[in-house]
Amino acid sequence: MRCRSDCSLRLMAIALLSICGGSPVQAEEDWVARSRAILNAAEHQARPQWLDGNPATMAARRQAMETLQAAPKLQLAEITPNTQADTSRKTFVLYASTSLGEAGLLDILDEAAGRDDVLVVFRGMRPGQKVQAFIRELHALARRFDEGKQPHIVIDPMRFRAAGVMAAPTLTLEENGQVLGKVQGAIGTAWLQSRMEYKQNNGAKTRDLGTHGPTRDIIEVDLIEEMQRRVAQIDWAAKKREALTRFWERTTFHELPEATEDRLRQIDLTVTAPRDVTAPDGTVIVRAGQTVNPLDQLPFTQRLVIFDATRPAQVELARRLSTEAAPRRVTYIATRLDRAAGWESFEKIETDLGAPVYLLTPDLRDRFRLEHVPALVEAKDKRFVIREFKVGGRS
Repeated sequence: MRCRSDCSLRLMAIALLSICGGSPVQAEEDWVARSRAILNAAEHQARPQWLDGNPATMAARRQAMETLQAAPKLQLAEITPNTQADTSRKTFVLYASTSLGEAGLLDILDEAAGRDDVLVVFRGMRPGQKVQAFIRELHALARRFDEGKQPHIVIDPMRFRAAGVMAAPTLTLEENGQVLGKVQGAIGTAWLQSRMEYKQNNGAKTRDLGTHGPTRDIIEVDLIEEMQRRVAQIDWAAKKREALTRFWERTTFHELPEATEDRLRQIDLTVTAPRDVTAPDGTVIVRAGQTVNPLDQLPFTQRLVIFDATRPAQVELARRLSTEAAPRRVTYIATRLDRAAGWESFEKIETDLGAPVYLLTPDLRDRFRLEHVPALVEAKDKRFVIREFKVGGRS
């Protein structure tokens, strides 16, 4: 069961949709839709974004503070191809390297062409080469084979490590991550299968058949080691600072003029049914002439304080209004922050107020018809009350 205050916020948001357009009583069909939502679907309405703060602010801060810290891991995940190999069945794995030359690579790919039980694996790209360029090379080789018979090719340095592969070509038969048989210098899967059966029939337990052909050194770098090296060279603290700076440069503030006088306005959420509202089974939900005010059922118990965070006098008023609000929960909403000071200014305001501060969104501004700051929004006597304050002490 969701808390009562959350329910009231959702229901209030539904009712507010009728306020922004003008008269509380809209066209008949609009009213029917609102009434059904208010009476039957309040618990199922998604929480409006403006009730959860400014998503852009929260996302940017989370990315700058957390996601960038995880960037090394994310970078590896994005550029390391997923083998998607079924390790639960027996698979022939051909460990290859471009040191074998185009002819040697085509021989390997021909052995794997059209077979789901053969996988061709590379350790990484050549020194100084970009991953994308190397992948394009492999795709060009694979496209030489007919559609439907193109070999399965992956970049997977972990397989090289697990199988202890130090030269190319190396052919293994693997199952559940275990190497059942291994030979260097040979690429014939049928030959490896027959040699393994011969050894098994003769009681031999060795799985390494040694070298049965010419081999070459693997010239590709270990992709994981290379990425770790590149990541280690990145100044992540600088990246974080750059991201924070960019956020404040791009942020749009929805500013409001400062109030020149104290003013009080009210918004009545009450709507009146122009005719009966019935459910599909004929049950009368609301009778014609009946009035509905969502605050009768689910009161709005918090207090919204909207202010310009660059004005010390408005910040002080926001602090004072919060002390008067007890036991109501206060939500601070700023129309503007010190762009030059960036996060330092933002964090100082939150520290001074002892609570999160959100940026004003057009949605919230329009729903409450906010015109000046500082302003206070709360519910009294089944209505929303918007108070504007004249403050001194210009900065």
